[in-house]
Parts: sequence; C-alpha cells; structure tokens
Amino acid sequence: MKIGIVGNYGATNIGDDAILTAILKSLSGHEITVFSANPDKTKIDFGVHVAPLFPLGIRSLFKIGFRKSISAMRKVDAVVLGGGGLFQDNHLYACFIWAWQIFWVVHLRKPLFIFGTGVGPLKTRIGKWLTKWAYSKAEIITVRDDYSKDTLSKIGILEHKIYTTSDPAFVYRKPGISKERTKNVFIISLRPWLKYNSRIISTFSSFLEKLKKEKNAEFIFTSMQQIKEHDQRIIDAVCRKVGGELYIPRHFTDLISVMQSAEFAIGMRYHFLIAAMLTETPVLPISYSPKIDELFNGTHMESYVVPVSHLSTSVLEKNLKRLSVDYNNVKIFEKMQKLKLRDLAEKNVDMFDDFAKTFDQK
Repeated sequence: MKIGIVGNYGATNIGDDAILTAILKSLSGHEITVFSANPDKTKIDFGVHVAPLFPLGIRSLFKIGFRKSISAMRKVDAVVLGGGGLFQDNHLYACFIWAWQIFWVVHLRKPLFIFGTGVGPLKTRIGKWLTKWAYSKAEIITVRDDYSKDTLSKIGILEHKIYTTSDPAFVYRKPGISKERTKNVFIISLRPWLKYNSRIISTFSSFLEKLKKEKNAEFIFTSMQQIKEHDQRIIDAVCRKVGGELYIPRHFTDLISVMQSAEFAIGMRYHFLIAAMLTETPVLPISYSPKIDELFNGTHMESYVVPVSHLSTSVLEKNLKRLSVDYNNVKIFEKMQKLKLRDLAEKNVDMFDDFAKTFDQK
C-alpha cells in the first residue's frame, strides 16, 4: 500500500522527528512518501520518498508551488496525518496550515487516518471550526490523550470515530547499554512561551545559580527546536548567567542516550519529558499546555508538575527536594507508565492495520 504521511516534519523539531521515526517503524512494509516542510532534509535523515507540504501563503507558493505536492498526493492510496499537537490555536496559523493540507487530501479523494495526534487548546471560533472540519474528514482518529478526545467531542466530532491511545514516540526503546548516571548533572529543556519568557529566564537563572553553589551542579541545556519557537532564545539568556553546555540533539535517539547519564531532568518540551520517562530519569515537568498535564494526571508524578504561570525559585527548590527523597519511587513509576503508554502507542498500529484492511476490501 502507498501511504502519504503528513506532519510537522523537517521543521527542526526533535519531538516531531521522533514521531515520524516511530510512525515509519510502525508502518514498515508499506511504500511511504513523507510530506515535509524541508523535503531534502527529511530525505537525508530518514531515507524515504518525500514531497513538500502544500504551500500556504504567497511567498511559499512562489517558492514551492503545488506541482510536486499534487503529483505525490495523487500517487498514494491513503494518507496518515501523523502525530504531534498540530491543531491548537495558541498560534492560530497552525490550524490553517494543517486544515489546508487536509483540504488537498479530501480534494484528491484519499482516505485519511489520523495517527496519535494531540488536539488543543482551542479557544477561538475559527480554530474550533477548522479543527472540526479537518477531523470530520478522517475515517479513523486516534489521539494521544483524553484531553484531545474531549476537545474533539466538544466541537462535534462523533465519539465512535475517536480512539485514545498515546504518543507514537512511546514505541521507542532506549539503547540496550545503560550509562552510569553522573551525580548532580541536570539535563534541562526550556522553551519560549507567550508572555512568560521573562519569568522563565529569571526563575531558572536564580534556581540554577543556587544549585551550582550548593551542589556544584552541572547543566546540559537541550535545544529541541531550532527555528520559529527557537529554544535558544531562552537557553542562551540562562546559560550566560549560570554556565553549562548547550546540547542540540541530531535525533531523538541521541537525546535518549545523553539523558541516561543525567541524575535529574527538568523540562518543558513534551518529547523531552517523554525521553525522561523512557530512560527512567527523575524529572520535574514544567507545564505550559494541557498536553504536559495529561502525561502525569492521576499518577505518582502529578504533584511534581509546575504550571509555568506558577513558576518560581521556591517552588522548584521545594519540588527538587521532594524528588531527591522520592528518587527511586519515581524511577519505578516512570518504568510502569512507560510500559503502559507503549502498549497504548502500539494500538495506533493495530487501528491502522484495521483501516488498511477495510481500504483493501474496497
């Protein structure tokens, strides 16, 4: 079967590239074409057939055009919208760009399977409308958490079409050789977020400076995205004050390898937190979105989650002390949660297989 995979690929986001790796692994045996923001990079990194995303905007249209995108879409038998929090209107443009991709899937009459995505938050009328229109065109929808399912139900997507699984990246397995953890090494993920940039910089500068003095702590700052919401905008400001190493992983596997050597993780990026869980690295999550809360709601780790709006040096100090005492229990929880979410992630594949069989029968 010829499958087109559409998503936020080639955009220098380690999390989205982790999703693509997982989906490619899950759909091995099919002939794949990936629709990417940077087809040349995606082809080099993943060794697959590629095509550009359908351009939205005059500049993109003149630069890319539609010819290659339409030609590639016509050749596939079905389309997968693959993973990540694509439809959310904190940045409303996202809803337009992904609805535009679905428009062409529908226009060219290709069956659509939505694979382990996150949805929301959706606060605007146009964001809700675009999301409802796009998701209503799918034959089967799998989402990575209950918040996403509830969001879709509230905007009118039929519940019998929606299945809750987990993020595709949970099919990852850490390298067989475990590294010895280095005491007082902290691996940290920070990102820009709306009006909170100054709070993030000042809080972490103060908190980490104190850790450095009291524990002789060392810091590995991980930049998970290199364009648009560029993580280094925040990291560089903190790093100048407290020192530390800037680490830009080439791939999610590289991040997992480095993560294994750290004693603690502190993070904002969603797939950074997944990497911590996969490697059983005790982590302090900083929540800027419901998707972060959903990873930990109702679990042993829920009380460790710090909303970015409540971020302060005292809160981080308090939670780190608790995490230090609870260290081994947290590792046990992360192992159990990892296995649970891996099983759910593998259901994405089972659902796609059912979809493919139905399509073949047609």
